[in-house]
Amino acid sequence: MAVRATVSRFPATPEALESCAVQWGVAVTPFAAVDERGQPPTTGAGGDRIPRCEHCWAYLSSHCDLERWGWTCALCGTLNGFDDEAERRFQRPDACPELNSSFVDLEIAVDEAGAGGDGVQALPVYVAAVDLACSEEFLELIKSALLAALEALIPGSLFGLMTFSHKIGLYDVQGPIPLVKNVFIPPDLEEDGLPVALEDAMPLLSFLAPVDTCKDRIAAALETLRPTSSWERGAASGHEEDAVLLGGRGFGTAMSALIEYLSSGYGSTFALARVFAFLSGAPDYGAGLLDTRRYGEQYASKGVDANLALLPEQIPFYRDLAAVAVQSGVCIDIFAVTDEYTDLASLKFLSIESGGYLFLYANADDSTLPQDMYAWLNEYSVFYSENSDSQIS
Repeated sequence: MAVRATVSRFPATPEALESCAVQWGVAVTPFAAVDERGQPPTTGAGGDRIPRCEHCWAYLSSHCDLERWGWTCALCGTLNGFDDEAERRFQRPDACPELNSSFVDLEIAVDEAGAGGDGVQALPVYVAAVDLACSEEFLELIKSALLAALEALIPGSLFGLMTFSHKIGLYDVQGPIPLVKNVFIPPDLEEDGLPVALEDAMPLLSFLAPVDTCKDRIAAALETLRPTSSWERGAASGHEEDAVLLGGRGFGTAMSALIEYLSSGYGSTFALARVFAFLSGAPDYGAGLLDTRRYGEQYASKGVDANLALLPEQIPFYRDLAAVAVQSGVCIDIFAVTDEYTDLASLKFLSIESGGYLFLYANADDSTLPQDMYAWLNEYSVFYSENSDSQIS
């Protein structure tokens, strides 16, 4: 990786940066053939033996502080211990390329027996989680975005379609007609999880369909999506129809259940699963619900413009869920299409800390989401296919 700075010296303190008013930054080129000094990478084998941070999964590198029994992550500051093998290996740091250079290219050994079908398969897995507590305009935009995404996915990809509102819908598109199984989300936060595990409702291999052979059926399933009615949401929450016009968005429970669902295939069916979560508003039902009433009220008495205020994280639910997602091999991208307060200050941790992205579109009328998804996935698919030879840099 090559890193080139825009200036030769950097401000020593935030105060100096603020006072100098100089525009500065760095340009990063991942997987570059040479670094910023024109030097090639240090190469070697044993990439699978490099320790990773227990908190953020960063690799041990020459930027980390090394101790006798462990090391401190340069990114998050977590102190990690060495296992017996690593302890013996790092007694000779001169023989460890990752400690002698900040630019390394190490190969990871591939188990030939596992490549035959018993080990981890390099199958890219994508799951679309669609908010149905929404408007017709939002849903039409998401359908267009997912149809564009299907055209950009690389051959061999597996795709799953899930919906959420006051219930979770799992789609099996591998038969002649789309089949959906629903699992209702308990409105009571004190209830322990879902009444039925998603794996019991639908086997994971029925949920994940090969895009190569099922693209038309996936498109047909998308056309069946409809927003949940106020009557449905009212019946689920125990309120009258006119008392629940919007809401019933059980995003937190749905994501928690989906991560657990996908974790059963991590290391056997796939090496990494990417979730596209589409939101039309803040989660307001089940676990992880967010109180959007704090928007404005918190600053009304202080004379601060709430539109310009940066609110702190409301609950740690989504930060904790991101840690579970990382351990399960799941990366989550959040696409929020709304002009209302959605508490992204709390939601952002689920995407950022799981390795995903956070996108915000102000409205569905002139949104470029379909074009953006196609262009982004085209780049991601090229990156995935070019780097599926099990190398790390």
